[in-house]
Amino acid sequence: MKKKCLLIGVNAKYVHTNLAVRYLKSYCRKNQYHNVELKEFSINDNFDNILKEAYCKQTDIYALSCYIWNIDMVIKLSSSLKQLNPKAVIVLGGPEVSFDAQELLLNHEYVDYIIRGEGEETLLDLLHFLNGELQDCSSVLGLTYRENEQILSNPDRPLLQNLDIIPFPYEDFNQLNNKIIYYETSRGCPFSCQYCLSSTLHGVRYFGMERIRAEIKFFIDHGVKQVKLVDRTFNCNKKHSLQIIEYIMELNSKTNFHFEIGADLLDDEMLAVLAKAPKDMFQFEIGVQSTNKRALREISRAMDIDKVKHNVLALQHPGNSHLHLDLIAGLPYEDFKSFGDSFDEVHKLMPDMLQLGFLKLLKGSGIRNRAEEYGIVYNRFSPYEVLKTNWISYEELIVLKEVEHILELYYNSGRFKFSLNHLFNNYYTSSFQFYLDFADYWRSHALFAAAQSTKELYNILYRFTENKKLLDLTLNELIKLDWLLYYNNGNMPISINRFDHTKVKNALQSYLRDNPALVSSLFPDQVLDSKTLMKNIYYEVFAINVLGGLSEQQEHVVFFAKGINGNVRTISKKLSDII
Repeated sequence: MKKKCLLIGVNAKYVHTNLAVRYLKSYCRKNQYHNVELKEFSINDNFDNILKEAYCKQTDIYALSCYIWNIDMVIKLSSSLKQLNPKAVIVLGGPEVSFDAQELLLNHEYVDYIIRGEGEETLLDLLHFLNGELQDCSSVLGLTYRENEQILSNPDRPLLQNLDIIPFPYEDFNQLNNKIIYYETSRGCPFSCQYCLSSTLHGVRYFGMERIRAEIKFFIDHGVKQVKLVDRTFNCNKKHSLQIIEYIMELNSKTNFHFEIGADLLDDEMLAVLAKAPKDMFQFEIGVQSTNKRALREISRAMDIDKVKHNVLALQHPGNSHLHLDLIAGLPYEDFKSFGDSFDEVHKLMPDMLQLGFLKLLKGSGIRNRAEEYGIVYNRFSPYEVLKTNWISYEELIVLKEVEHILELYYNSGRFKFSLNHLFNNYYTSSFQFYLDFADYWRSHALFAAAQSTKELYNILYRFTENKKLLDLTLNELIKLDWLLYYNNGNMPISINRFDHTKVKNALQSYLRDNPALVSSLFPDQVLDSKTLMKNIYYEVFAINVLGGLSEQQEHVVFFAKGINGNVRTISKKLSDII
């Protein structure tokens, strides 16, 4: 019997799936090596439990997929497995071990083999060697290994050109409920961004369109909630991406598809097609990274910033897609002020999410090779994050870390949409300055020192605006509205000023009983009698018309109802029309 191989993927989060180990398993089995299993964990799992489950598989070969987020755990796990089972063969692969394989073997004697680059063919050849079907592993391209106390590296393996020989990686969806399915329709990237490992490869290779159609339909037919494509720039080939987009729209599914795209590559035809997409079908991630043209040139990122802005606004206009924009702090020629300018330009587009990331000097990347030239000091342990550069200090990066934290809690959570918009539209011409001021408030009140509850976040925003003399009647009402769009009104943060409902409670209850059509309109997706539905309606009296332009300073009642899809529906009425 052939030796047993256990493929191990350690994901960044529980909801993630590991595409790489699935490819390896499907490719081996297609080529008649069936004694291959896979096991997935997350970096948040208990280490002893991971070790126990991996060891109890009683395998001959452990093959582990390595990335910046899991390398520390993988190394620890490999060492422990070798101690428990000295005869086991430890194989590592993935981007985190492909560029310094010899050094890694030299420093970690319990690792036996490292697969460099794409692993499907290399792993299969290695398994044949370990089973005695190949006499010499020197013929296994893309392999680094030990021989007679030497560490040897075979030549790189040419990139696989016909991707369709790799079988579909998802055999079934057991234990994948509520998980993100990672998928690709191509490999490679036409661009050469110096912070990205895709710059080390050349050209883009595509899976066949008929295969892609069949696999997309398979996901949809199985009710997958989200498919996240890992294509580096999904729309770099317009014909390819447009065919996929149109096919997904034709199927009219409830599955959400996430794409990483280049916004400046979109044209009028693609934008017109996307404008017709059903709501929430598509999610787009756009790596702007910076609006500093010198910084973009230095990292070989050719991009038309004005076209990016124009196309982002065009994508937003129909209101049917989720947009996620990225910035990177710590790039060459980007100082603190320049980054603030980039932040303001991108924030002004008001995407659904704005991710503030920090430069990571990945092994093999061009920017890591030129780190000394740029005066970049970076953490020598994964994820190799920038500590300072010739243009930005460590102290300034600390401030940006604080800004990132607040951005996640307030802007990206989506819970403070109305109150933040009021602040940006009326008090801050620079959104970056708002986050700097807010971070300063958090720091001076030692709020970064401990996790803050969601409820307390509302109180903190309230006190901050009060402290800065920004708190007006409208802002109070909008903070209240933001709270009620996510929570019921029974336990509102103490800072918020509320209307005394005791004097109108009976009138509002009577109004709901006498208006079944209003009740039903709040629950269009539920077929129940009005009396039952009324139990799931809550209301709040506001001093202004919060849903109608804010200028009308007259008491309005807003009725709230959460439907079965989780969306909150609202109806606003003048209080004087009810009582």
